[in-house]
Amino acid sequence: MSLSPPSRRSPAPSSSADLVHFGESEHDFVLLRARRLARLGLASSADFTDREARPDPDVTAIVPARNEEATIGSVISECFHYAARVIVVEGGSTDGTAAVAAAAGATVVRDHGLGKGAALRLAIDHASTPICVFVDADGSHDPIDIPLLVAPIKSGRADHVTGSRLLGGSDELHGGGDEFLRLAGSAFITYLINSRYGCRLSDSQNGFRAIRTDVFRRLQLTSRHTTIEMEMIMATLAAGYRIVEVPTHERPRVAGFSKISLARPSTWFAYGWALVRGLCRRRLAAQPAPVSNL
Repeated sequence: MSLSPPSRRSPAPSSSADLVHFGESEHDFVLLRARRLARLGLASSADFTDREARPDPDVTAIVPARNEEATIGSVISECFHYAARVIVVEGGSTDGTAAVAAAAGATVVRDHGLGKGAALRLAIDHASTPICVFVDADGSHDPIDIPLLVAPIKSGRADHVTGSRLLGGSDELHGGGDEFLRLAGSAFITYLINSRYGCRLSDSQNGFRAIRTDVFRRLQLTSRHTTIEMEMIMATLAAGYRIVEVPTHERPRVAGFSKISLARPSTWFAYGWALVRGLCRRRLAAQPAPVSNL
């Protein structure tokens, strides 16, 4: 079942709270690098005066969300600067997530809390653009990186593009025991994937990624939970599609809490089983690059 807004609306102006978690602290960082680009002749004044954000008509942003009322509105608002459509898959929230998402202009699809993997597969059934970008609802992914994720697909260099926190930095993978386990586990899984498929990926667990919609549908993914990320990568590589990484920065979760519990034996079993299945996939010949009409 889907709940669509009555009409497409323009992106809402950012509030002061939005600015805090979507870039207020980057002011000096960005200005210094922009000045260097200008000094090297790699940017002109027009690059800085043209501030119009143009939603890409080829892109749908897909945001799985459960009990993310505090952040979902600002995430959607930012996504609409770069994507023509936003689909929120609402997974049985007990707060106002669905209402806030619909008010922000997103198409809301209900999936009754079956898990992140199930949410992404359901959302693809509602996608009509050639490219989909997956964005977390907690504010840790900055939608400003959407054009960077989409660019290799639009240029014909990739079918699937993942954001790498190892290349772009993370505010959530360091500092405590739980973070250490997440980082170590991610590194081990990524090493096994690289060894099996002869690639050089740095981050196999980041949910921030773009993929050709038709490729996602051909991968026949089955994961119900967060194992969908590594299953998507291994299925892409096994099927012979092209995958690349771009640096994306992961911010601290703005509100709420992670839905992944490393204290549950079922979590470890799910990841282990998904990894074994993925590593045992039969590799197919490389797929021919499509004639791009994007």
